[in-house]
Amino acid sequence: MLALTPAPLQTAGERALFGELTRWDTGASVRAAVVAAIPLIDGPLGRRISDAILFVPEGIAVIRIAEVLRQSGVIRAVPEGAWTIAPESGPGQALQLSGGGSTPLDGLMRAGMDVAMKLRRAGLEPGRIARLTVLVGDVTGLIPGDGDLGEGDLVARLEPRSLLLGIARASKYAGVDNPRLWTTADVRAALEALELSGRGPTVEELNGEGFPYSPYVLRRPELLTPAAMAASPSAGMSAPAREVPPRDVPAREAPASASAEPPAREQPSQEAIAAAVAASAAAGHAAAAAEAPPVQADRDTVAVDGPPAPPDDGGGIGGLFAGAEPDRPLGTVIPPRSAAPRTAAPRTAVFEQPPPAASPPVYWSQNQQHEEPEEPSGRRGRAVLIGLVGLLLVAGLAFGGWLLLRDPEDGGATDAAPSSSAPAPAGPAAGDVQLVGGVEYTAQAVQLDDTCAGHAYGDTADFFTDTDCTGLSRALYSTQVDGAPVVVSVVRVQMPDTATARALQALTDRNGSGNVSDLLREGVRYTGSPAELSGAEYASAVSGTAVTIVESAWVEEDAEGGSAEIDRIADAALALPVPPFPTE
Repeated sequence: MLALTPAPLQTAGERALFGELTRWDTGASVRAAVVAAIPLIDGPLGRRISDAILFVPEGIAVIRIAEVLRQSGVIRAVPEGAWTIAPESGPGQALQLSGGGSTPLDGLMRAGMDVAMKLRRAGLEPGRIARLTVLVGDVTGLIPGDGDLGEGDLVARLEPRSLLLGIARASKYAGVDNPRLWTTADVRAALEALELSGRGPTVEELNGEGFPYSPYVLRRPELLTPAAMAASPSAGMSAPAREVPPRDVPAREAPASASAEPPAREQPSQEAIAAAVAASAAAGHAAAAAEAPPVQADRDTVAVDGPPAPPDDGGGIGGLFAGAEPDRPLGTVIPPRSAAPRTAAPRTAVFEQPPPAASPPVYWSQNQQHEEPEEPSGRRGRAVLIGLVGLLLVAGLAFGGWLLLRDPEDGGATDAAPSSSAPAPAGPAAGDVQLVGGVEYTAQAVQLDDTCAGHAYGDTADFFTDTDCTGLSRALYSTQVDGAPVVVSVVRVQMPDTATARALQALTDRNGSGNVSDLLREGVRYTGSPAELSGAEYASAVSGTAVTIVESAWVEEDAEGGSAEIDRIADAALALPVPPFPTE
């Protein structure tokens, strides 16, 4: 297993996974594969939807390293809906993952589509892309045991046996209908298209991981189509077809005066190879249309086929360009057209006139006069009278306004109105209502501080002793779920740099590490508020130097709602505003 980590790893989950893969050593003794740390970021909050890309000779997969926060037990993974975790004693509850959320499947689906799009833009056909979730944390078991959720979604624990099973199943899923193995040149081109930072793998390293050697990129659409037809069931073969180099084009017949030596073979030109490939692809498509039965696409599988061919446009827009000149290859000399004789009669284009409108528009110009149709004298007189009455009304309103605004102490002089009103305070205020995800959140209390000293507890307080924040903005919101009141604490911490911001998020995400104090903990109350956050759900996000921490809880501890509803509230509340920092 070849682990590629050219950039410093950012999360504890990344370090745990790549530390495990590094212990497997390189080569095919444990598993022939390449895992590259290429995170994909989605949304303004910088949430990760995948962390790495898996390459095996059969295909590729996107990997999400899901860190389990503040929980332990057996995880039940399902294809639809939130995942749950059940401790050894007690009922199950919604799973809490680093960065928010209870399931990584939606993000992994978007990551797979993004990878497929990038590879196709680079001219590579990705094939079927599997999606592998690696659970990191205090996970004692997994349901289902094999981690196969169907349709390319796979789950594994950070344990060699489970991890190897997940990679094997990802290889099997990606290898379906794949007519050609990934070669060394294919993998190197794909890593470049996916923007792997730093040094890429060498040909020798990839060859040692089971990728067949090739100096050319073979996962091109024009090359995969003939291979797909050769490997199709209609061709009577069950295994992928071997690569057959194109045959040499026979040399031209030598003249009679040539020597007795056999003529040398002529190397095929690029045009001849392209023509042969195109002919093979056309024949393959015809055979597939005649013999292959229609195949229904999977529900959430990334499509392998490229975009459909554009429909025939009939020679251009409405057939206007049907007689246009055919495309010529580069380098073709186009002879100049002979000029028409000056005595030739000019050709006149005839356009169909649209029907006249019922009331044709009137166009004005500074250099021309417009004659209006004469109106009866009675209508013109009424128009003049209405205009005079309007002028009198405007004059009366203006005079009344002057009387109201004049200052009686200085003989009627009025002070000039200020050019602009005082700017409204930025950020939410108590009583403001925010709509996020169709749910209304009412701001109950806000507070802005310039230090985090004294506003944290546990290991987080010790963290601020060494590295204090540059700003602390907090807010309390209230909302309802099915009529039951919910309290939401939003805390945004501004750190000196991105490294300390990520370190703070990693610390607060860890179970038993303390946290930044919410306003309820510091004695802030509002009408109907609880005394503390009891049984709260947690979510966090980092964006640049700012770390956002959300905790949500039922106001009444015996509320009928479960933890899944509160967990969704915590995820959505990451977008709620707090008072901005002075530098914003």
